[in-house]
Amino acid sequence: MNKDVNTVSKSICYFVLMISVILPLAILNLEKVLAQPQTISIKVGESPQVLEYNPSNGNIYVANFNSGDISIIDSNTNKVINTIPVDGSPNALEYNLHNGVMYATNLYNVLAIDSNTNKVIQTIAGGDSPQFLKYNPSNDDMYVSNLGQVLVLDSNTNKVIHTIHIPHGPIFLEYNPSNGNIYVVSDPNSDTDTDVQGKILVIDNATNKIIHTINVGKGPSFLEYNPSNGNIYVSNSESGDISIIDSNTNKVINTIPVDGSPNALEYNPSNGNIYVSNSESGDISIIDSNTNKVINTITTDDNAQNLEYNPSNGNIYMTSISNSDGSGKVLEIDSNTNKVINTFNVGDDPQDIKYNPSNGNIYVANENSDKVSLITTAHAMNSTDQKNSFAVS
Repeated sequence: MNKDVNTVSKSICYFVLMISVILPLAILNLEKVLAQPQTISIKVGESPQVLEYNPSNGNIYVANFNSGDISIIDSNTNKVINTIPVDGSPNALEYNLHNGVMYATNLYNVLAIDSNTNKVIQTIAGGDSPQFLKYNPSNDDMYVSNLGQVLVLDSNTNKVIHTIHIPHGPIFLEYNPSNGNIYVVSDPNSDTDTDVQGKILVIDNATNKIIHTINVGKGPSFLEYNPSNGNIYVSNSESGDISIIDSNTNKVINTIPVDGSPNALEYNPSNGNIYVSNSESGDISIIDSNTNKVINTITTDDNAQNLEYNPSNGNIYMTSISNSDGSGKVLEIDSNTNKVINTFNVGDDPQDIKYNPSNGNIYVANENSDKVSLITTAHAMNSTDQKNSFAVS
């Protein structure tokens, strides 16, 4: 009898020992699987084009061009919790740090959206086709570009306090923290049949007048501020190069040729370099901030589009569109090796891409799929993120 009891006791002890060894390993493997980046699809309105994060409520706002509304995605559940009609085709979003209001443009107006109620609290005439918005923390004003003008909105009254005439464009707006001014892209080739250099106009933050006109390459499109050297980088799509503007003198100090038609620009705080997406060649050029030379070129097979830095893992994400069928991908580029370490399939014709500080994930607006793709970041995921990621369809 004692022999049988001893045998059973040994068997139980062995079973418990095996469980104590196997269970932690199984849990560890499960955690590794769950921690892998995932792509989740979120249904929004028709033709989503622009994304913006709202730090007042931690949510993502989506401008849906064709359905004429703005979808709000809750960062905890990753579900659409509100849809705001804006009576037109929204094509720009910008958050105002001074008053905590989200601003949007449609074809005619600028709309101020309250972050608490998510309702339009004010409609401001935006001129002919307002297209870009930029908040200036130096004077707390909001800048609006339309066809031929830049309007300056007072953040306290939401009234136009200045109208600045721009000869061609404006196409893009950028704030320069080094001097507190707004930089405006003006391209004569955009509205006339010419082949001349583009211009960057500098608007003084104190007087709201143009204080400098800078000649750059042909077809300027994007601007990016580089905090490593305090300069402004300009992508010139037609001349195939990058102009670098010194913030102190507002003169071009360097012109860097790149491979293809340069499009988007993104500064990478992890290594201090500037990344350039070249839409025609599909390449990504990496510019060293110290030497202002191309130190690396990453080759892709598709049409390179927008770029976004992810502080959760220190990597760069780029949207691309297939040249054959328009399907979309997002490439994740390791900042240490400058190699593509992940490729995510997203919807058709991906446009804007945005990092969400509330959950550490990446959001992509897919214009022809009427969806936003959510890419989870492994380093940012916790048990709540894992639960929510499976709850979204």
